[in-house]
Amino acid sequence: MVLIPAVSAQEEKDYSVTAEEAFKHANANMINFIATNTSGFENWTGASVDSKPLELYDPTGQKLYYQFSVYKNKTLIGIIDIAADKRLGQTVQLVLFEPKPFDATTVMNKSIEIAKNEYPDGKIKSTQMVVYDYPLVGAMTIVKDKTTGDEHRIFVDAYTLDVVPDKPATETEPGIGSIYEQRLKNGIENNLKHWQKSDELVKSIEQAAATKGVSINAAVTEEKIKKLSADITNSRTDVEVDLGATVYAQITSYYCGPATAKMITEYYNDESPHQTTIYEMMNGVAPNGVTNSQQLLYYRSSSGLNKPNSCE
Repeated sequence: MVLIPAVSAQEEKDYSVTAEEAFKHANANMINFIATNTSGFENWTGASVDSKPLELYDPTGQKLYYQFSVYKNKTLIGIIDIAADKRLGQTVQLVLFEPKPFDATTVMNKSIEIAKNEYPDGKIKSTQMVVYDYPLVGAMTIVKDKTTGDEHRIFVDAYTLDVVPDKPATETEPGIGSIYEQRLKNGIENNLKHWQKSDELVKSIEQAAATKGVSINAAVTEEKIKKLSADITNSRTDVEVDLGATVYAQITSYYCGPATAKMITEYYNDESPHQTTIYEMMNGVAPNGVTNSQQLLYYRSSSGLNKPNSCE
């Protein structure tokens, strides 16, 4: 008789999300935002999602997001980041209006070039587009020293093509951080519940669309929205219904904190401050995001959310 250790006998779960599945989520959520008159999406009617996403990774090597571009009349008007791993929580991780485009190939080539210059005797192991300091994006090249076996990481910002030091971010300087590890702090089981709820919403939208003879994989025309608005509004099961909070997309790539604060402020105080005003109260310095401690400046301030006991 052979005893098999319990840990090896357990079935390993696959939490990955396919690109095809992510595309469906991007389309369905875009329809949802437009049909329910979510603030900021007034100009998205008639837009379509590019089916070929950019894959974004975490500095740990974990695949994070599928970044889908949204076009209207051949003009880039937004991006939608969909979680590539169910353990990250809700499927829509980021929506950005009028993003500044960058060329991923150029960024990765720059990262490789710098790696070769700094470690001429090293071997390039991999190069990926990464979220190196959420929500900042760049390229990460890993090079291995052939003599010592040591591995080094080279990070290059997607917009400036500047090297980002491989050290933790500070309140004044960008650096390297793992948004994947931060997301897991919420608890994997809790995150999986949020992903499941997001998936249920997408399935309800897909079903409502199919009933009306509408494909969720094509451009979102005004006619489609008229057909689907009532059905989608009645079938919503996402966080907006649970919390009674209005969803706001961030208006710049580094306004994640302010966009969240705007949602929370409207929920608690029935006020809708501009994201730039919130960013300034958080002592934000463009084009950098704001740290947790900077966000607390707004939440605790009497001229902000006025919640002095707010904590990280």
